[in-house]
Amino acid sequence: MESEQLLVEADRWLAEVEKKFPKRNFTATVVNLEGVSIFVTRYIKALNPPEEALAGGDVCFLQHATIAALLCVIQAILNYLCFIVI
Repeated sequence: MESEQLLVEADRWLAEVEKKFPKRNFTATVVNLEGVSIFVTRYIKALNPPEEALAGGDVCFLQHATIAALLCVIQAILNYLCFIVI
């Protein structure tokens, strides 16, 4: 599916990013069921929010936004804890 040149450039980009941020996990490509490397973004699609979230109004929206904002912080804490344990 993906051109060979794009896959080579993705590998080169991934190597540069991993040098800059050695403690973070990055993925540019995955292998599909046919054994072909494709970009991971092909599997990303937009999802509608749950109906419960839409019915909650502004308070519910702020709670969800707060949780979403904390995801990066939680990932950083988990990476730090894994680094200490290892």
